[in-house]
Amino acid sequence: MKIRSLLLTLVLGLATFLTACNFEGGVEQGRCVAYNPEAKTLTIVVDVTHDQFNPHYSGGTHTYKLPTVPGEMGPAPEVGGRLMIDLAKNTVLIYDLDAKAVREIPVQFVDVEKNIRPRHPKVAGKTFPIIDKEQQTVTVYSGRLSSLITFKVPASEIDLPPYAWTAGNEMRVAFRNSDKDQAIRIMNVSKTNIFSK
Repeated sequence: MKIRSLLLTLVLGLATFLTACNFEGGVEQGRCVAYNPEAKTLTIVVDVTHDQFNPHYSGGTHTYKLPTVPGEMGPAPEVGGRLMIDLAKNTVLIYDLDAKAVREIPVQFVDVEKNIRPRHPKVAGKTFPIIDKEQQTVTVYSGRLSSLITFKVPASEIDLPPYAWTAGNEMRVAFRNSDKDQAIRIMNVSKTNIFSK
């Protein structure tokens, strides 16, 4: 509850700041599926819920030009195609880089270890995903779910690149309504400790 209150305070603070600046624009948040520092572009799959605790990345893709002021860009994102793991529906939602589309893959969960924090010996210093083509399984670590998860994928999907099973960073993008493709500020939510001073 304390964390939720703090986040609400930060959101209200941002809204107040934007209002004070006579801001006419919006803010989108989503997972980073592409980043090109040379072309200065960032692509996210948008979270449609606007609820940090219950996101759903099905709002389509949007490519933004990076802010023209370097100081308005936070840490560079890590990209990936894994958008969501749904333990109840037995699915993994990915962004297909070749098709440039979001699609749902049916999976069979083999092992789910919950309450695994990033410093846990089972995940700290390890590289994910681990793809076992012989067993037709993929093992990933989900920081959002605090879980180490192994699932079996259809034979037709086992040759997907590691990108497909890697979660991109969560990004928040502010833009003006007059030019929605030009970001004026980008925050890497995954790499920003909002609780530090």
